[in-house]
Amino acid sequence: QGKYDPTLDLSHYKFPSLSLLKTYPNENAPIVNMDEQNANKERIVNALGDFGIEITSIKATIGPTVTLYEIVPKAGTRISKIRNLESDIMLSLAAKGIRIIAPIPGKGTIGIEVPNENPQIVSMHSIIASKKFQEEEKMALPVAIGRTITNEVFMFDLAKTPHLLVAGATGQGKSVGLNAVITSLLYKKHPAELKLVMIDPKKVEFSIYSPIENHFLARLEEEDDCIITDVQKVVKTLNSLCVLMDTRYDLLKKAHVRNIKEYNEKYNIDTSPLFNRAIST
Repeated sequence: QGKYDPTLDLSHYKFPSLSLLKTYPNENAPIVNMDEQNANKERIVNALGDFGIEITSIKATIGPTVTLYEIVPKAGTRISKIRNLESDIMLSLAAKGIRIIAPIPGKGTIGIEVPNENPQIVSMHSIIASKKFQEEEKMALPVAIGRTITNEVFMFDLAKTPHLLVAGATGQGKSVGLNAVITSLLYKKHPAELKLVMIDPKKVEFSIYSPIENHFLARLEEEDDCIITDVQKVVKTLNSLCVLMDTRYDLLKKAHVRNIKEYNEKYNIDTSPLFNRAIST
């Protein structure tokens, strides 16, 4: 009968436009402040020199929020000695915090990450519109959450991260990270390929996603609200997901396959892997 395409049931569906995302000036290239860069280089050299550590070279790699200074110490210098000077270098730079990578994996250098005086906003628009994200086809559930120190888009496959814990202090960006995950999936996946179960005890974090109720949000039959906000109903929701999971495992068992990708290939289902994700604050 040929390949089955589940997206035909929603053939009229259009993916969200990039115009929905806010743009910022210079969002694709970091702002270079040579005065700040040269001053930090000099301070690092002087701070290390005060403790008898000589370096043969130093170069900077500028990122959106952090600059990486790579130094090559003089032969015979103990790396542990440089690691122990983290607080002294931070004092010399008058920085809020630094990170020493000693050594940088794959390189014969030592890295010192220093926050930029004027950090640049990493916009979701610049990430979603990037060539790397738009042309990604190997990942089942591609998620782009930011940019690296070299200003490259950082992505990971949520399908290969079945257990994910997002934790941190207030104001550290937990909600921003969750929104980046959800936004990435909405821009990459058809409603026939993805269903979300959202549990939001705070009631305000995921309320902005109510417009996608008819396409992406899965709900219990007896529930009126597609986003679960009542803590008393969370257990019932999670139990229903466990029942669905067991049903799917039974199907995989009968089909003599190990995962949903093999199942789709065996039965000529022309679609990316279908996954349910329970995302909770």
